[in-house]
Amino acid sequence: MPLHAVIVDDNLESSETLGILLELEGYTVATAASLRDARLRLSEHRPDVLILDRALPDGQGMDFLSEALREGPMTIVMLTGTSNAGDAAEAIRRGATAYLVKPATIDQLKEVLDRAIRGTRQAA
Repeated sequence: MPLHAVIVDDNLESSETLGILLELEGYTVATAASLRDARLRLSEHRPDVLILDRALPDGQGMDFLSEALREGPMTIVMLTGTSNAGDAAEAIRRGATAYLVKPATIDQLKEVLDRAIRGTRQAA
């Protein structure tokens, strides 16, 4: 069964591009432009991977981390335009696997996801 990713970003072009790249890597993909939409996507199909922007129209991605993790284990990557070491540390403390700054490359994202998936499979 393919891995499922949910991309939460209010930049539609960015979400669509990232979604296409993940689909080429074998993922099924759903997108959300707000935290409200993200909650709906998570209720429809718990993702293996959640790619989460920091600032969204209806709240902060950082505040959504613990809520998302209540749905079950998943790899969460904060993907944001804000380069801030304190924010990165806080995201990791709250359960994110990684904090990448836009424009992150697909190779950077792939490395994080591959490492997380390997770790999940080894733990199982």
